[in-house]
Amino acid sequence: MRWPRFRRQPQYLGIDLGTTAVKAAVYQGRQWLTASVPSPQGGLADTQAMVAAVAEAASRTGWRGRRAVTAVSGERVIVRYLRLPRMTPEELKSGMAYEIENYLPTGARDMVVDWTILDADPGTDAGQMPVLLAAAPREQVTSLYQLFHAAGLDLVAIDLVPLALCRALAGEAGDSTVIIDIGGRWSNLVLAREGRPLFSRVVAIGAGELSQPGITGSSRMAEMVQEIRRSLEFYRSQAGTAFNPERIILTGGGAQVEGLVDYYGEELGVTVIIGRPGTGFNGSPDPALAVAMGLALREREI
Repeated sequence: MRWPRFRRQPQYLGIDLGTTAVKAAVYQGRQWLTASVPSPQGGLADTQAMVAAVAEAASRTGWRGRRAVTAVSGERVIVRYLRLPRMTPEELKSGMAYEIENYLPTGARDMVVDWTILDADPGTDAGQMPVLLAAAPREQVTSLYQLFHAAGLDLVAIDLVPLALCRALAGEAGDSTVIIDIGGRWSNLVLAREGRPLFSRVVAIGAGELSQPGITGSSRMAEMVQEIRRSLEFYRSQAGTAFNPERIILTGGGAQVEGLVDYYGEELGVTVIIGRPGTGFNGSPDPALAVAMGLALREREI
């Protein structure tokens, strides 16, 4: 008699190195273990304080493992969504040297470069395949590995925020969705279809500005609306396909800024909701944990 073989899903501690808080999340025993501690004022530049914050966040979850996943972000991180002729992974690997020189301003010099084949969008030409190309400064990647090692964790992967957000919110994603993760200083804007990222960009508008009273907060809200419209138009022009979002999902620490849901809904004529990350995995009502939870769900099937 053959016993059935069960594939044990790997467990990862997702660590989101935010500008205002370090968030940690891990899915264990059908429940989420989460924690959040303030980020040091100096951010990643204050290495010793950041190591302490990461170690404390990991400890507060109560998880006893060591394998962790984080996300790389910043102005120097490059993300490109390519449409390439359909080919095998081996052919793609040999052809990416040319694509890297084409799409990265400095080529691969002093950069850590990686790519992945995305699930095809229904509007994609049958002869093409979508590929996500990402590059980050080598010193930034190296410093992250050193930081996690000093915090007593094994950094097994460095992911991208758009991928983590799509994973975390897959249970709430409609046919066409705009995800806006509002951090303390920056926001990540992602266009997704059926839980697959199609386009993303970082917008220099954060919760601190959106929550300002009076004209300042209102003007920044209006600027964010314009950034959403520009992103939609850019994607439509580049992809040559229609993209009319069914809903906008707000996540991040700034998702619950007063008046934001109603304002975006009225200006854009789309249903706006506050995301519940991890839906389908006993998700959390805290939108600030979306990135950390999405990182923890790496390699899990939604």
